[in-house]
Amino acid sequence: MFEKLVNEIVDLIRHDELLIDFASYPLRGKDVHAIILLKSDEAVLSGVEIVENVLETFSVKSEFYNSDGEKAYKGTIAELWGDAYNVLICERTILNVLSFMSSVATKTHRLLQKVDGKVKIAATRKTIPFAGELQKIAIIHGGGDTHRLNLSDCAMIKDNHIKIYGSVSEAIRQVRKNMSFTKKIECEAETEEMVMEACEVGADIVMLDNFAPDEAFKTAKRIKEMYPNVVIEVSGGVDPDKVDEYNCDWIDVISLGKLTSEVRYTDFSLEIE
Repeated sequence: MFEKLVNEIVDLIRHDELLIDFASYPLRGKDVHAIILLKSDEAVLSGVEIVENVLETFSVKSEFYNSDGEKAYKGTIAELWGDAYNVLICERTILNVLSFMSSVATKTHRLLQKVDGKVKIAATRKTIPFAGELQKIAIIHGGGDTHRLNLSDCAMIKDNHIKIYGSVSEAIRQVRKNMSFTKKIECEAETEEMVMEACEVGADIVMLDNFAPDEAFKTAKRIKEMYPNVVIEVSGGVDPDKVDEYNCDWIDVISLGKLTSEVRYTDFSLEIE
């Protein structure tokens, strides 16, 4: 699993090594035992399976004490055995992967705790370039929703589409002409009038864009009463520290760009025993 990502990370390590790691070259053939330490107090782990497969490519055996999506606590989380040279050239890259992905998974998990499972917490397309796939996987490990993985996953009609099409109604009508029955249409709406127009024309999902909590509650309640099958997403300007303010029975999804656009690394280190 994740073969494409594993191969890309192996390529990164080989590029980092370039011709030779001179500091580690004399250690070739020496077997070592190493541990990976979580230095933060706790974290939801992500990147474990990917790192295991990367290490296997370099003939380094690994044993992690926790799986992806599980909470780990400060201390040893894994043991490694292998050739010293291979362990050392992999060290920084595998720690970066674990740190990066676990930070996203941990943040997602913490936000889900704030809403008590009543609403989905979702990512957006505000991912870090070249690292979006890792971030989306980490969202899953944190218990969240990936949202769209690519532009063809779902037709997302945004403000600029509406400006060019001329109206919400025309945008949905034109987009639906080319859509398969297997795909959904989501429409971004900045006002209650736009929301209702989108529902009337048959949008499957409506995004309440930059709605204050009280305004979102009122609009979402009205939609659910009239169009109970429409999925309601809240996005735009949602403060992660105040995500619980949108927690109600009528809102289905809260999506936050800050899940993936702002990353505070979880701290890991590797030590030779």
